[in-house]
Amino acid sequence: MEKNTKGIRAFLHDAKAVSPAIATLILIVIAAVAAAGVGILVQSAQKNAGDQTANKDMSVNGEFGIKGSTTVLPISQHEITDFSKKYPAIKITTAGGGSGTGRALVFNKQVDVAASSDIWPNGPQTDPTTGLKYDGREKAVIQGTGQDAFIYETKIGTGMIVVAGNVKIGATQAKAINVVNNTVASGWDAGNATLTVNTTALRAAYIGTTSLSIGGQDIAVVQRSDDSGTEETFAKWINVKNSVGQLDSSAHGESGNQGIRDYIASTPNTIGFVDIGFAAGGANGKDLVTPASQNGIQANSTTSGANGAYNAASKLTNTGLGVASDKTSGLARDLYYYSQGIPTGAVKAYLDFVLSNDGQKIVEQEGFFRAVQ
Repeated sequence: MEKNTKGIRAFLHDAKAVSPAIATLILIVIAAVAAAGVGILVQSAQKNAGDQTANKDMSVNGEFGIKGSTTVLPISQHEITDFSKKYPAIKITTAGGGSGTGRALVFNKQVDVAASSDIWPNGPQTDPTTGLKYDGREKAVIQGTGQDAFIYETKIGTGMIVVAGNVKIGATQAKAINVVNNTVASGWDAGNATLTVNTTALRAAYIGTTSLSIGGQDIAVVQRSDDSGTEETFAKWINVKNSVGQLDSSAHGESGNQGIRDYIASTPNTIGFVDIGFAAGGANGKDLVTPASQNGIQANSTTSGANGAYNAASKLTNTGLGVASDKTSGLARDLYYYSQGIPTGAVKAYLDFVLSNDGQKIVEQEGFFRAVQ
């Protein structure tokens, strides 16, 4: 029997195969089915559009900028990306520049929000980058209870600074680094591939009085080239600071955590300091940037916080450095946004998002720790 290869259109036009009445009936059925299919597609499209609209809040709009800490910058960029999906009518720009610069700009009303990797300092300040002056915490920050204070403080997370290095003694790459105080000598344990760094020797290398030499290997120290809350905390801890609280050193400098991370990763036998998220194992880290422990205590989520074990250990390692606040200068600190006045509108919507569970997950994903548990 010959195989029927005719399509339905040919079948309907074949006078021998079907009568005009039946053909008309079949066409009506086909049209009805097609219309139903179109209806389903339209309903599906409407539902998807409705779902997308339901996930967006168009009731708040506006535009503002964030500038300051390069430590906080990756957090801000990530937060803005996710925030904008929910609040598409709000436009936010962000840039680095350093914590001190951010604070100076927001105080002088040249930016809406400042990002800072340390708390607003006490006493009058001058930002060395911009030359702008700004009041200390006790006068400027609302939470500091100053009568004319107009800067609002929002803690968004907490971080820890680590000494980190890429060190190779002979043919062996250091797998672990441990920072100790001056009661323990620097040294190299070849069997465990562990480098021990005495803070007195580390301090001397930053001052430039002697080189850091361990296990017969000279190790170059690296610092930040930009004004930074990270460097301010490190400078206070190691007691090598200038008149504006930055590191007073002629050591090679790189911009931001990213710059120091990349330089250490690509330059053998270097050691510097970065926020924990930029060392090996961190969300923004690189394998060869080995984070150091403090007196054997590693920086992680279980040792984090101002009252955590890592900060306590770091306070002990600076003993004997001549720091006026021996045993009180640690390497853990909090991260902040500083805005003009009590937050409202677009700024409030953004800050609320950052402090939400979704926003705090982003802080963790960027290698830091939650401000809100």
